[in-house]
Amino acid sequence: MNRREFSKAALAPVLTSGLSLAQTDSKRFRKGITMGSFAKGKPLADCFAEAKSLGFEGVEISLGGQVKLETPDDDLKRLREAAEKNGIAIINVWVSGAIADTPLNAADPKVRAKGVAGLRRGIKMATLLGTDSLLVVPGEVGWGSTMKYGYEVTWERVSAELPKVIPDAEKAGVYMNFEEVWNRFLTSPLDMRRFIDQFHTKHVAVHFDVGNILQYGFPEDWINTLGSRIHRVHLKDYKLNGFRAGQFVPLLEGSVDWKAVMAALVKTGYRGFMSPEYGHDTPLRDISTAWDKIAAMA
Repeated sequence: MNRREFSKAALAPVLTSGLSLAQTDSKRFRKGITMGSFAKGKPLADCFAEAKSLGFEGVEISLGGQVKLETPDDDLKRLREAAEKNGIAIINVWVSGAIADTPLNAADPKVRAKGVAGLRRGIKMATLLGTDSLLVVPGEVGWGSTMKYGYEVTWERVSAELPKVIPDAEKAGVYMNFEEVWNRFLTSPLDMRRFIDQFHTKHVAVHFDVGNILQYGFPEDWINTLGSRIHRVHLKDYKLNGFRAGQFVPLLEGSVDWKAVMAALVKTGYRGFMSPEYGHDTPLRDISTAWDKIAAMA
C-alpha cells in the first residue's frame, strides 16, 4: 500500500453514530473550526451547536482548557455524545499544550518519559472522542531570540522517543500529526518530509498550517513537497511586510496565494478537514464565509 492509499484509509469510519468521516465526506474538503474561535469557557455543547449552525462539520479540541489530559474517560465519552448530538465530528485532539512542559527533546530523560506518557494518553483520548488525529508539537529549538535546545539534538531526541508510542498509535488507528509552528524546528519542507519518513509508518504524519509558513516558505511549495503525508490542514492568513516581520490577518486579507494553495491540495490528493485557526475576536460568521470562498477556488 502506498502513501496515497494510506491517506485514503485514514478516512475510514471512526465514529459509531453515523457521523463517520467516510459517510459524511460528500465533497473533497470538509469545513472545520478550532476551539479558539469560541469564547473562553463557553460550554462545549454550545460551541458544537453554534458551529453546526454556521455550516461547520467538525471542531478541533485543544487540551488545557475545559478538556485536559486528566479529564476522566466518562467525561470524554459524554463530550463525544454532545458532538454527535449536534451533528459535529471531533476533528482532532491538540495534545501539544498538555506536553509543552515535558517535551520529547528535554535534556532530562525523566521529563521526556512524561512527554511520551502524555502522547500515549492523548492517543487514548482521541479514540474515546471518536477521532483518528492527534496534533503534536513535540518540542522546540526555541522561540524568538531565545534558543532552548539545538536543532540536531532536538531531532535526535524526538526521533528516539517517538517510536516508543508509535505502536500505541498504530493499534488505535490514530495519526500523530506534526504541525510546523514558530519553534525553529522542521523549518523546511525537505526536513519535515525526511523527519516523517524515517518512522516508516502512516501514523506519523503532518498537520499543515498554511499561514504559519509564510515567514520562511511558501505553503503551496510545502504542500507539493509533503504530498499525501498531510493528514489535516489549518487555515490562517499572514500579511508579509517586506523583509520585516509581518502579522496574522483575517482570511483572504494577507499574502497567501489561496488559488495556488488549493491547486496544490487538489494535486496532492488531499481530502478532509480544513480548519481556520483564529481567536474568538474574529466573527465566526466571517470565518465561515471566507472558508467557502477559499474552498470554491479548488
